[in-house]
Amino acid sequence: MIMKQIIATGIAVLALVAGCGSGDNQHLGDGGPDTDGDGPGDVPAEAPDGYDAPDIPPPDSTSDLVCDEQGFDIHREIVRLMLLLDQSNSMQGPKWTQATDALQALLENPAFYDMQFGLDAFPDGYPGFWADCGLACIRCINDSCGTLSPPQVPVAPQYISASSIIAHMNDPDYPNTCGNTPLVNQLEYYATGPGQTDAPEMYLVDGTNYLVVISDGEDHGCFEGDPVASLTALTAQNLADHDLRSIAIGFGSTSGELAAELNAIASNGGTSYSEFLLAEDGVALEAALTEIANTVTTCRFVIDDVEPSADPDLVNFYVDGVIVPMDEDCTETSGAGWHWVDDEHTTVEFCGDYCTNIKGGLVESISATFGCTTHLI
Repeated sequence: MIMKQIIATGIAVLALVAGCGSGDNQHLGDGGPDTDGDGPGDVPAEAPDGYDAPDIPPPDSTSDLVCDEQGFDIHREIVRLMLLLDQSNSMQGPKWTQATDALQALLENPAFYDMQFGLDAFPDGYPGFWADCGLACIRCINDSCGTLSPPQVPVAPQYISASSIIAHMNDPDYPNTCGNTPLVNQLEYYATGPGQTDAPEMYLVDGTNYLVVISDGEDHGCFEGDPVASLTALTAQNLADHDLRSIAIGFGSTSGELAAELNAIASNGGTSYSEFLLAEDGVALEAALTEIANTVTTCRFVIDDVEPSADPDLVNFYVDGVIVPMDEDCTETSGAGWHWVDDEHTTVEFCGDYCTNIKGGLVESISATFGCTTHLI
C-alpha cells in the first residue's frame, strides 16, 4: 500500500491508495473442480468422455486482490477571516495589550491551523505615518482617517500570517494618539474601494470569506452623514456583490452610537450573528473570537484532482484510523457519519459528533480510500 501524508489543520489529512480484498479467492483452473488432487480448480488434461465442464463466470472485481489503485489528496474547505481591528487612539494602553493577547490565543489554537487570517487595522498606519504630527493631529488628518492602504497582513493560512499579525500588535507605533475611527471608510474599502486589487484573496470563490470588525467606539472624525445607514448599505453590498460576510464585535463599553453601528454590520452580514458580540475585556474578546472561528470553520473536505475512474460508491473515510459510515441525510449538527455535498462527488461533509470533534481539534488524522464498497450507516 502506498501512502501520501498532507498536513492541513492540526489534522493530518491522508491520501491513501486503496488495498482491500480477500487473499482467499478460489483459484479456478480451466473451468472444473479439483479432480486429480494436484491443486484447486484443476481439470484433467484429458477429460473423460461425456464430461461437461461447468459454466463459471469471471471473478467479480470486488474480489480482486486490490480493489482499486487510486491515490488522492484531500483538504478542508477554505475559510478566510480578515480582522478589521480598530487601532484608534482610544485603543491605547490596556485595551491594545488585551487585544494582542486575545489574537495571539486565537492564532495559536491548533483547531484553526488551516484557517486563513489577515489583519487590516484602521486607520491605516505604518511606522513614520504619524512621525511629524506631534500633538497637532490636524496636520495628519489624512493618516488619522486613512483606510486606502493595503491590509497590514494579507490573508494567508494561520501558520504563515500569525507571526506577522502579532508583530504588528507588538509594534510600539500602534495605536497612535492621532488615530480616529473610520468605520464607514473601512467597510467602503471592500465594497467599492481598492479592496479587490489590494486584498484579492478575500474575493476568491473557492471558500467562505469573512470580515470580522472589532471596535471600541463608533465612527468618529472621518465621515459626514448617517453612519448607521452607510454601514447598513456597505455591508449588504459586500455580501451581495462579493459574497463577503461580516461579523461585528464591540470591545469594551458599547454606549452611545456604537451598538447601533455594529448591529448595522451584524444584521446585514449574512451570518448567524445578526447582532454584534460584546467583549468587555480581553478574556471576553478571546472567547468571542474563538466562538466565531468555531462557528465558521467547516467540516467539509475537498478531494483534489479526482480521476474519472474513481467510483463514488467505492470510497470510505476514516477518522483517526476508524471507518466512518456514510449517512446520506446527515448534516453538520445531526446524524453520525459523512455525506457527499455536491453531485460531482468532490466534497464531503462530516456530521454530528464527528464534526464536533473536528472543530474542537480532537481529531488527529482523516484518511480516505477509493476502491472498496462504501460502508453505510
